[in-house]
Amino acid sequence: MKRRQLLGIIGLSPLAFISSRMPVSNAKLVDILIKRWKTSKTYTLEVFNTMPEESLEYSPTDAQMSFAQHFMHIGFTNNAFIGVLVDSKTYPDFAAMSKAAFFLERPDSVSVFYPDMFVNRDPKMIKTVVAEYLLNTFDYVISNLSNLNDDILSEGVEKEKPWFLGGHTNIDLILRAENHTAHHRAQAISYLRFKGIKPPAYSKFNTL
Repeated sequence: MKRRQLLGIIGLSPLAFISSRMPVSNAKLVDILIKRWKTSKTYTLEVFNTMPEESLEYSPTDAQMSFAQHFMHIGFTNNAFIGVLVDSKTYPDFAAMSKAAFFLERPDSVSVFYPDMFVNRDPKMIKTVVAEYLLNTFDYVISNLSNLNDDILSEGVEKEKPWFLGGHTNIDLILRAENHTAHHRAQAISYLRFKGIKPPAYSKFNTL
């Protein structure tokens, strides 16, 4: 008798049979998310540190944010999305959210949304303050994730949020923040290529 027919007789589809033979992991989803965010933090900083100091404000066109701005934008947005998740207060729009107490202080008033120049134009200073801000905002995400449990991840959909986060569960906010990080990190990598600089490669230590 053919194997597929046998599985049908005993009430198992091939997919169900395969699933039944797969090892079961007891790992918590929150712990998996934290591990990925730690890896993302390491790789994002490697990408940032690859650009020479004198080119941190480089952008391919006037319509694009500079290389360094992309990392300020990453930090700000991660801070915002996870802040909205953990804060007991609610924010109906961006204007209200922008005044939230959960935001870490930004080291420069440079725009995190539109092409702009840093107030302090010293390249060494830009490198220092952006790297520190990036580290602090990643640590903000990771420390807050460590206070969550798997049960809370599917909650939050009814919580009032700005329109661009409406309908998001808690895990939606976490995954969207990571997806957003990857999006802007990839743009920064393209800036390195435009400058003829090879971006950091994946390794067994930073495979995302």
